[in-house]
This record gives sequence, C-alpha cells and structure tokens, in this order.
Amino acid sequence: MQEKHRIVEMRLANLETSFGRVVGRNAQSENYGFNQREWLLQVATDSGLTGITNARPAMNRGSVEQLAATLRDLLGRDVFEFHRVEGGRVTGVNPRWEALLSANGFLSFALFDLMGRALGVPAYQLLGDRVRNTVDAYDSTLYFQDLVHPDEGAEAVAREAKQAVDRGWRAIKLKLGRCGRWFEPNAGMVRDIEVVQRTREAVGPGVRILVDANNGYDGKLELLETFVRETGNVGVFWMEEMVTENVRDYRKLRDWRDKYSPGTMLVDGEHDDGRNTVYWQLMELGLLDAIQPDMLDMGFWPFHALARDIADSGYATRIAPHNFNAAALGLRGVIQFAAVTPGFVIAEDSTLRFDVYRDSGYRFENGAYAVPDGPGLGVDIDQGLYARKYASIETLIVG
Repeated sequence: MQEKHRIVEMRLANLETSFGRVVGRNAQSENYGFNQREWLLQVATDSGLTGITNARPAMNRGSVEQLAATLRDLLGRDVFEFHRVEGGRVTGVNPRWEALLSANGFLSFALFDLMGRALGVPAYQLLGDRVRNTVDAYDSTLYFQDLVHPDEGAEAVAREAKQAVDRGWRAIKLKLGRCGRWFEPNAGMVRDIEVVQRTREAVGPGVRILVDANNGYDGKLELLETFVRETGNVGVFWMEEMVTENVRDYRKLRDWRDKYSPGTMLVDGEHDDGRNTVYWQLMELGLLDAIQPDMLDMGFWPFHALARDIADSGYATRIAPHNFNAAALGLRGVIQFAAVTPGFVIAEDSTLRFDVYRDSGYRFENGAYAVPDGPGLGVDIDQGLYARKYASIETLIVG
C-alpha cells in the first residue's frame, strides 16, 4: 500500500522582487511598474515533505482570509487523494476535489510537487515520458518602453531588447497595439512598425521576435494589414492577440499573414481555459497556430488534458502557456509541462528571480532552461533566509 502523506500545515507569504527597471504600458493598461510579487504557498505533510506554489491567482481576486478558508479543506488530506494515480501517472482528478482544483488551479502545482517528492520523481513524470531536455524561453518584459523613455522613442525598446539578448535570451516579445489607446491610431501603428524594425536591427537575425498587441487593433483592420505588410521582412515568429478572437477577423489576419509574413504563427487564448467554442472553431479552420491559456490558473492536469485533446483532434494547433503574473514558480511548472508535451512551443519568462528559491537544476543557457531531474518541481526553499525575511509576515494555516 502507498505510504500516506497527510497535509498538516500551510504557510502563505508575499514575496517581492523587481524587474530592475520600470516595465511600461501595454495597449490596455498603465505602466506595469518596477516591482513584482508572488504569493509563496508552502504545503507541508506529516511525513516531512513540502510542496510549493504561487497563490497569486487567488490573491488577485480575494483576500488572505478568503484563501485561508479555502485551504483549510486540504488539512488532514493525503496528497494522493486529489488526483487519480495509476502506475505512477496521474490519469484524472478525483471528482470530490474537481470543483476546488478547477477554481484554484495553482494548488495543483503544490500537489504535483508533493506527489513527485513522495515518489522520488520529477513532476513531469506524473504526466508522461520526457520528450525534450531543454525548454526555450522568451523575455516578455518589453512593454511600451518608448513611453517610459519618451525622449528615446522606439530606440528605448530596441535598447532594452538588445540588453535582454546580452543577458542570454534568444527570443523576445514586444508589446504592440499603440493605436488602441495611447497614440492617435495611425501614429500608433507607425510606432509599432518602427519598434519591430528597429528591434530587429538591434538584436540581429538570430533572435526570435514575438509581438503581442493585447487586442489593440480591434476595429482597426486597415491599420493591422499595413502593420503586417510593413513588418513582413522582419521575420516575426508569432503575432499574439492582434484582435479579439473571432472567425471573421482571424480569416483576414490569416490571409495577410500568408501574403506578407508566411511562417509567422497566430496565437491567442491567454484569458481562457481553451474550452471556449471560438477557439475550437479557429483551430478547425486553421486560424490558430498556438493556444496559450495560463497554466497556473488552470493547473497541471487540466492543461495536460487540453493539450492531449487538441492533439487527439488532429488540429495543428500547438501549446504556448501564458505565464507573466505566474512569475518564477509558474515558469518552473511550465518547464515541467513542456518536458512531456510534443506540441509545446516556447515558455514565457517574466525574467524574475526570488531570493528564497534554490533551483539550480533549471540551468539557463543560450535562451533555454534545462529540465531538472530532481523530485517534484525541483525547487527548494532556503528556510533560513525565509525565517529571517518572511516568517514574520506569513499566514500560518493549521487545523
């Protein structure tokens, strides 16, 4: 019989770090800012194991007290109770816990961490056999830096893109959609084009450039066609959320892509769990090259099930998880997922490091992270540093 590992306590603490600079606006929102945080949740068992996750999705929509009330349902439960596990592989979710895990997908990061530690295997092995040893990543912090440094204009974005490449990233994502809110529409499109072209000049031909308009071209399809045409020689790797997903506009975008920028991927879906009908319509019609729900929001098993269902459908759509607010722990979970997912594209990296994490197995080299062989998520907590810096502000959840 499998050894029991019952949850006896949880510790929740707000960790803060910084980008080292101000991250600017996107098409819809004000400056992202200088600081970033994740809510470290440590889940401990009576057998001495600790699993971790980032509880930020819950904190974005509620309070510490509300989350603590939810988490108390986990106390006294065995870590293998929440999922069905057969032959060392997760095969589904226990119906008793399906609603809780669906509403709090981030909890599955801690549960997969604990199950992996209990079995002495990496978290990815709970889903399948490894198909890659390294996972490509892109720096996703290049927002409207031209509005942070207005005297530099597009050069501010190109300069920071070159700095990212110098730090090791071989793929970068540029925020676009200036025509949506912050500029006069035509001027915003012109600046978008200038940013993409100037960035290519700055980083050279060997770096992948991804662009994301946060739906800033909604209602401005003529401008969008011009953008696609004028950047066709840049070799854009993907175009993300150029318009709100719908069949009519995506047909036009696909046609312009094919005409002016063949090979560029069309991606969307970060604000959904991938089950919305419109995504399946886009996939069926060959209009969506990759779908990108947020893995920390969804959780390990639902994300794996979505990737499996898309593959089984025969659609060519691949998987590219959203992971900006999920920060460091979200990225580590994405890397574990990518290790066993043939249709995975590339990992979103908000480039943040938190001082309490010890994760040397995730070696970063030439724009890619190594897949670690350690048990669970492969991330440990420096408990001495945690005790000195964060224990005084933690919330302890016990029976």
